[in-house]
Amino acid sequence: MQIHFQKEDLYASKMITNQTMSLLAEGDVIVPDIKPDIKNILQTEAVAIVTNREFADGKLSFSGLASVKILYIPEGTTEGPKSIDAKFEFKDVIDLGLTENVEINVKAQAEQVEFSLINSRKLNMKVLVTVTARGYRQRELALLAGVEPDCPLQVRTKPLSVYRVTADTSKELTVTETLEIPGAKPDVDEIIKLSVKALRGECKIMSGKMIAKGTLVVRTLYQCLDPDEGIHIAEHEVPFGEMLEIPGLDDTCMCNVSYAVKDVYYMLKDDANGDPRVISLDVVLRADVVASKIQDVQYIDDCYSLSGRAEIARDTVELDELLCEGISHLNLKEILSVPAGLPAAGSVYSLECRPKVSELLVADEKLIIRGKLSVFVLYASAEGDEAMYSLEGEYDFEHIVPADGADGTAFFECGVTDQNISFSLNAASEIELRCVLEFYTRAVRRQAVEHITGCELTEEEVENEARRGLVIYFAQHGDTLWDIAKHYRTDQHKVMKLNQMDSTQILAGQKILIPRG
Repeated sequence: MQIHFQKEDLYASKMITNQTMSLLAEGDVIVPDIKPDIKNILQTEAVAIVTNREFADGKLSFSGLASVKILYIPEGTTEGPKSIDAKFEFKDVIDLGLTENVEINVKAQAEQVEFSLINSRKLNMKVLVTVTARGYRQRELALLAGVEPDCPLQVRTKPLSVYRVTADTSKELTVTETLEIPGAKPDVDEIIKLSVKALRGECKIMSGKMIAKGTLVVRTLYQCLDPDEGIHIAEHEVPFGEMLEIPGLDDTCMCNVSYAVKDVYYMLKDDANGDPRVISLDVVLRADVVASKIQDVQYIDDCYSLSGRAEIARDTVELDELLCEGISHLNLKEILSVPAGLPAAGSVYSLECRPKVSELLVADEKLIIRGKLSVFVLYASAEGDEAMYSLEGEYDFEHIVPADGADGTAFFECGVTDQNISFSLNAASEIELRCVLEFYTRAVRRQAVEHITGCELTEEEVENEARRGLVIYFAQHGDTLWDIAKHYRTDQHKVMKLNQMDSTQILAGQKILIPRG
């Protein structure tokens, strides 16, 4: 007799590749003819973006650009600092060892910038780029969840919580804005450096779509039109929101979005009065989107028959279980001292922070995140000269996130960004830094789930009358009521009623009457 089961459709994903490699994007930078010679480099920064990718025959080919911004002090002139932009290509092939074509998301991050000054008009740049390729296989399973009311089977169901990544992709969006220099600030002669940081905001999810929201923090370092005004900095916050098409999304999804600035285009324009106080700005962002959901189901993990022998077919499937996912924050307060050989700081033009996770540890069901916060400062001397100076600092940080059930077999993901930065100068000309780090963490564990795929009943001879009646059983350590009832092929609800039990809990040594027949 073949048993017909009720089924529960289960949708799952499985990470099939998660590989990381490092490579160099390098080349020479020539100072444009309209720029003065380089005396010394104040600051360098880089952003890496994957621009093309192709996956075929188990191999992933990709290419991208590392965009570098160089800020320097000119040689032999009284002009203020100047900046140069440069781009370097990187490309490589990763053998993923896959026999099927799947969608792979590739992300790049600039980790470190090194340079060597060849002469006053040429320098060599090297950008260390880390590339991560991650892909998932989507699948559908049908788990047995129940039987018909008149079915002779006794079934046991268990709850199952399955974590599924529904989207892991990157999208581009462009933010266009017109910025006006605040009224209290002097007119602009030349923009020395314009930096943009994109902070995440709340996102609204709909079927197949997401409204990505955030804020651009724009800092403009500029030379004033009046030379006596020197150098100033203007800050703006630009909120943005754009609809992104992302298949697989619905309003039950959890979603994490992080932004990287791919390109910045700007132009200084006159305002209505003819004064140079307006910046026309276009920012191209890359939005990295990871969307996921949890499906809770009940499935049959064991069964037996009261009236015949049950031939049970079983299978084992590996499914992901979410241990933790969310955003947390860490407040840091540090002191950055000006080293010997540099003048004391009189005012700070800009301060930038770049946090990086260097180590992930698991202990006592907690995720321990360790890393370093690199700080870059441009400042003016307290001695009153017109030169600009730079200094760097590096600080260790540690952040702990609860992760119930986490162990060394789990997959961990952690991203960190600096959210709120403020600073002040104290009496000793030290820079007091306050920074809020925002962490996105995700821990997933793969669980092996054994489930029943089918059952067939075979008839047996009528039981000997001697086997009918009551059995007295003394529970052993580790016994469950289900196991006892299954062994004697009786209904556990009858056992509970006969023994006046109000729960299925039993204790070692407990006397239990078991009805037979």
